[in-house]
Amino acid sequence: MHPSPSQPFRLVSHVLGLVIYGPFKPFTVDHATCLIPFTTSTFHDTLASSEKHPHFTMSNARTNDSTGAYVNKDRLFASGTFKNVYAGNYVEGARAGQECVSKEFKTGSVYEAHYFKEELNIIRRTQAIIDNWHDARVIDKRILLNTPSVWTYTETGDKSLVEPMIENFEKFNSNSGWAPITGGVWSEAMQALSHFSYHNSGGQLLLCDLQGGSYRDGYILSDPVIMSQLQTYGPTDLGPDGIRSFFHRHRCGRYCRGEWQKPRIQGTPSIPMRQGTTMTARLPTRPNRNPLTRLQE
Repeated sequence: MHPSPSQPFRLVSHVLGLVIYGPFKPFTVDHATCLIPFTTSTFHDTLASSEKHPHFTMSNARTNDSTGAYVNKDRLFASGTFKNVYAGNYVEGARAGQECVSKEFKTGSVYEAHYFKEELNIIRRTQAIIDNWHDARVIDKRILLNTPSVWTYTETGDKSLVEPMIENFEKFNSNSGWAPITGGVWSEAMQALSHFSYHNSGGQLLLCDLQGGSYRDGYILSDPVIMSQLQTYGPTDLGPDGIRSFFHRHRCGRYCRGEWQKPRIQGTPSIPMRQGTTMTARLPTRPNRNPLTRLQE
């Protein structure tokens, strides 16, 4: 029996997935897409091929771990640079009774596969950095990463990212190098995590735009940004200029180590500093299409 039109979505378990029934539109959740490297050209091909790849079993990941949820689409819970966020509650599985969020891209959730591939690739790479950070024993408290799953609206094909709710939300730095002027111990730890990511990757990557929630014995991160020398991590990847601008403004604190690598800094930052997330105007390519060089102008 389906809920009445006045009720929010309800997610119920099926053999091949999970379906949310509600007054707006049902959607399916597929947990197999979490933290799996994407190597195929389309989103549906990726789902079909996910069984061919091993799951990344990272020890510091915070996953949905649930088989059902209510999601209220009547009211916007929050809004970021790229996504709108809706709140809900898990109703089945290990997280039953806990809160969750559903994140939809602002330009529409019927989106090309590369947006979700980029998002989950950032999460996968961030998780590896955080695990290496813990192995290095820089601090004695845990940092966890919220790990989203891709949910698909079955009637429309719309997709969203679902993950556990985070309390006590705050931001510690941006991808342009902003950081709070008066920060506490956790702020210094987060600046050190960004610095560590550059050193740990041999100067190839920088983990930044660090935000999330503080808890009694640790911190949970969500929606991080990775900047890279090859600029391959989506529209928030500002490339080498972004990395240099970040370190131009970075000040090492008590948790940064003297042997950690830093880029050579000279002149002035090429990217203006802002607390919000800065994005590039770079448009994605479509590797499965013919290049312009094959066309006769």
